[in-house]
Amino acid sequence: MIHTKEEIVQNVLKSFQEVTNWLEAQPDEKFEQGPMEKWDTSQHFDHLMNSAKQITTALQLPKMVLRTQFGKPNRAGRDYDSIVTLYRKELKNIPPTLVPRGKKHPVSEKSNMLATFHEQGKTLAKVIREWTEADLDDYLLRHPLLEKMRVRELLLWMIYHNYHHLNNLKSNY
Repeated sequence: MIHTKEEIVQNVLKSFQEVTNWLEAQPDEKFEQGPMEKWDTSQHFDHLMNSAKQITTALQLPKMVLRTQFGKPNRAGRDYDSIVTLYRKELKNIPPTLVPRGKKHPVSEKSNMLATFHEQGKTLAKVIREWTEADLDDYLLRHPLLEKMRVRELLLWMIYHNYHHLNNLKSNY
């Protein structure tokens, strides 16, 4: 079970590394391929990169901005398993056409994207470490599907999100 800030950091780094390792091991020609009517590998990767960038950017905002924009938590915090269960439930309730598609990228961009993603993971870990343990539970951010979430919850979601896409890629690509 993931509880502490440092456990979150370690799991974020691990999830980024596992996605990177899998993509590095894939033949280049598969980067632009995917099942019919589904995202290709590059789109999954672009989606993960955008998610990481948005969360990192939000965590670097002044806390006063977060408080003003999102208020204070008004419910008990959720653990990893509860977040995963809620996310899976909400995913089933939205038509696939409403899920923002990642941008398609040519294979020539793969190595730069891998380097960027690796750096994003390190930057996110650094930014998380700048937060106090208490602040992770005391500030909110907005997830497009799950609405307002404590920062800790959003980071737990991010870990799951990386693995969600990685497992999809492993199974179908």
